[in-house]
This record gives sequence, C-alpha cells and structure tokens, in this order.
Amino acid sequence: MLQLRTAAPVPADTLRVAKLALLASNPCLALRDHLGTLFDDALFAPLFPSRGQPAAAPWRLAIVTILQFAERLSDREAAEAVRARIDWKYLLGLELSDPGFDYSILSRFRDRLIEGHAEMLLLGRLLDQCKSVGLLRARSDMRTDSTHIVASIRNMNRSELVGETLRAALNVLSTVDPIWVTANVDASWYLKYARRFECNRQPHQAKDDIIAAAEEIGRDGIALLERVWCEESPAYLRNLPAVETLRQCWVSQFWTDDGLLRWRHAGNLPPSPDRIDSPYDLDAHYGVKRTTEWVGYKVHFTEICSPDLPHLITNVDTTAAHAADAAHVASGQAELAKRDLFPNRQLVDGSYIGSQMVLESQKKHDIELVGPVKQNSHHSQMENHYDLSVFKINWDGHFAICPQGKKSSGWWSDISPTGRVTFHTKFSRPDCAKCSVNKLCTKNGAKNSCKLVLLPREEHEWLAASRIAQRTPEWKQLYNKRAGIEGTFSQGVRSVGLRRSRYRGLPKTHLQNVAVACAINLQRLTDYWAGVPPAQTRVSAFARLGQRVV
Repeated sequence: MLQLRTAAPVPADTLRVAKLALLASNPCLALRDHLGTLFDDALFAPLFPSRGQPAAAPWRLAIVTILQFAERLSDREAAEAVRARIDWKYLLGLELSDPGFDYSILSRFRDRLIEGHAEMLLLGRLLDQCKSVGLLRARSDMRTDSTHIVASIRNMNRSELVGETLRAALNVLSTVDPIWVTANVDASWYLKYARRFECNRQPHQAKDDIIAAAEEIGRDGIALLERVWCEESPAYLRNLPAVETLRQCWVSQFWTDDGLLRWRHAGNLPPSPDRIDSPYDLDAHYGVKRTTEWVGYKVHFTEICSPDLPHLITNVDTTAAHAADAAHVASGQAELAKRDLFPNRQLVDGSYIGSQMVLESQKKHDIELVGPVKQNSHHSQMENHYDLSVFKINWDGHFAICPQGKKSSGWWSDISPTGRVTFHTKFSRPDCAKCSVNKLCTKNGAKNSCKLVLLPREEHEWLAASRIAQRTPEWKQLYNKRAGIEGTFSQGVRSVGLRRSRYRGLPKTHLQNVAVACAINLQRLTDYWAGVPPAQTRVSAFARLGQRVV
C-alpha cells in the first residue's frame, strides 16, 4: 500500500552538515538545489495496491535506482550508500540518523516498474523538470544512433547450447516433479547432464565427433519430450516454459531424415528471430552491425545536440539485436510526441534512412530526417558509368530518355510482397545495340537493353535532390553534429556500464538502459551547472604537431 506524502525539505542537520562538508558542485547537492526532489509519490501510485503494508517512498527509490547506475553500485551497495553517505541523504531528504531500507526493496520496485510498463516514467519526469527550468526545448536538433547490449548469459556454441537447454529442462522437471523424473529418466543421464556443458566439452575434438555428440544429445532430448507428451504423464509438465524452450530449440537445431535425427548445418538453420541462443534468456538473440557480432539486445538513444543546451538524452528504445535500425524511427518519434519534444532536424546514420521513411517523417511530424543516402550506380560496373541522374523521367508520359536522346519503349509497375511499389521502364534492344556508349549503362554491352527501376515520383525526386545536397560543404558541416552521439555511447560504456546487461530479459534490460540514460543526463546536468563545457575529441601530441607543421 502506498501512503501519499508530500516530499519534505532537507532536514536542518543534514542541510547544515552537507553544506559544510561537501562542495557546491557535488552532483547530489546540485541536483537537489536545481531540480528539487525530481519525483513524487503520486507519479508511482498506480503501481501499488490500495491495501497492505505501507511501502517505502517510491520517489526516493526512483532516485536511488538512477544513482546506483550512475555510480555502478549493486543493490546492497546502493542501500549502504543511503545509510552512510551525506550527499545521498541530502538529495533524498533524510535525517543523518536515518537507517535507510533493506536492499531487497530496490528489486521489488524495479519489478513494479516493469509490470506496470512504467520504465519511461524515470526519464520522462526528469525531462519534464528540465523543460520547466528552460534546459530543454522542443524543435531543437537531435541525433539518434544505436549500439549493442551484450546479454547476461554465457557465450555458447551450438553443441553447448543443446546440452545446456536439455540440462535446464531436466533441472526444472526435477524441481516440479522429482518422482516423475526418477521414473522416466535413464540412470546414465545423471552423470551426463549433472554439470554445465562447458565442463564436459573435450578439447580439440574432430568435427565428426562434435556432430555425433550433438546428435546423441538430440536423441536424449527427443526421448524426454516423448515421455513428457505420453498420456501417462501429468498434463502440467507440457505447459512448463522450460519444456517448451527445449522443444523450440530442438526444432531449430535438428531435423529428421527417414526417421533419424540429424544435426542442422550452416544454410539449414532458421533466421536469428526464430532461434534460441540461451535457455536462460529467450529474449537474447544474435545480432550483427558492421563488424560487431553479439548475443543480446540493441538500444537506441536520441539526444539534444543544440550548442547552448546540455546534451540530454530524450528517448531510449531497447529492441531485439536483429531488429533493423530503420524500424525504430516511427516508434521513436511517437515516443517524443508523447512528451512534446519533436526535433526540428533528426540526424541519423545511413541505416535509419529510407526515402519513404523520410517523407513520412516530414509529412506526419514535420521532422527533417538527415542522413546519408546511397549513391545509385545503376547497372554498369565501368568507371564513369551512367547513373539514374542522367536519365530524364517523364512521369506523366510514362517514359524515360537516356543521355543519347533515346526514348524508353515500356513502362509498368510492380508491388513487392511487403507492399512496396516500384516502376520499371526499358529501352529497345536495337537502340541499345547501336549505341556507342552502351557499356556505360549495361553490364553485357549489346547483349542487353538498358532497364531502369524507379521508386514513386516523390521518393525518386527526393533521392535525387539528397544525393546532390550531401556532396555540399553545408550538408557535411551539419551532419558532423551526428558524430557526437558516439561520445554518448563512450560515456555510457566507461562510466555507467552501458553495453552489458545486468539482468536477463528484454523488459529488465530496457529498464536498465532507461536508468543509464538518466544517469548520463545527471552527469551532464552537473557539468552544465558547474560551467564545465563538453570535452573535445582527444588529439595526440604528434597529431597536434602535424596540424601546426602542415
């Protein structure tokens, strides 16, 4: 039960001692003096029942949750800081003699946030407070990028994965119904699946031996599933999550050939969203971004990049590792709309850019999505070849004119399975065969006629204009602002533990990322109030010398 109380001022003794013992630039003092208590109990009231034992003040728990990520503390260490540290007592409005609370309350508070889908309350209220004192303005320029989050699981190869998945199912079944397990499991399994599979793996095994061992585990797993699904077995065993995880893992890792279980090889595996990479975290999946590969999640940060304001993170979105960056744009802008924080320009990298997406962003939210688009090299692989910009498109007449003045002879539209509309036009083969420069627009010269694939007119014209604009110095100078978000990720990794999840599961990892974003914002607010400017990119002594010499 939550008893709503108005946040009291800092107790007199705590105020006196803190002002005497601590510097005015102390982050906790600066935060309390500039933004007050940040949160109030009414904000979290829907998360608590109307009856029961009185709960600890949730506004204090919310602040402690952020502070423990700002200082990379465990729950026990955070609870000890509440008891022992003057600056924390000042921020939380506690007497110096206050004993604090038990550390287990913090995990229960996080569970309430997750169950109530209220993770973004932490960031949202912080941004509201900053907006009220003029540190945040709508229609400021923002930048968005993503980085990887490694799941809190062991990195296993496929043979270890199937063995560990079967072992996890056996452990759950032994806990739920040990009598059934004793009656249905072979005695040899107690030795085979007693320890983690990294301990049982033999070094320097031949490939055929590894496959044979994996298929043996596969046969054991099939035998267990058959016994679980037989009529004599209790029905509740089939509904256990660990048993369903075992079934899904076996579907993705094995296949049957004439009744024999076979190990799947590369090319015969399902895509990452349909695979299980750990029986202990079903939300964690394999992801790859450029040269980085990982198993876990992906987080998108959006932050202000106006020169006269602190660069506060305004949105956090945690997704599956395999999710495309472009899929975040619409949901990210919708989240900014809830807080009335639309940017004027949103700077992103090429993975977020698509012609259809840019136009929708402009029409729906009046946001200019700024990022590099791919250059269109058309069909030829020769140097100085023709691209689409040299062809004149007559959209009303449904034809194109090539650089040699020839008119295309066909025009038709096509719709992809995803609903994407494209237009196609081609030139006659006799015209292309007689052309002296046909190698500049076709791969095989006279053997093929030139064909063009066009997006709808509005998208085509936007792409053409963007390809010209991004070559200009003005566009490059504007886009240089996007690079600053790499510094945000660097700050997050080095100071608050970004890129490594403390918890298992997407909801808990998202809460961690929101708390990390709040912690970064508090660091930046403290620097802003203390007059500390953002650090410049480090340049080595040799590079500085080279700049003077050159």
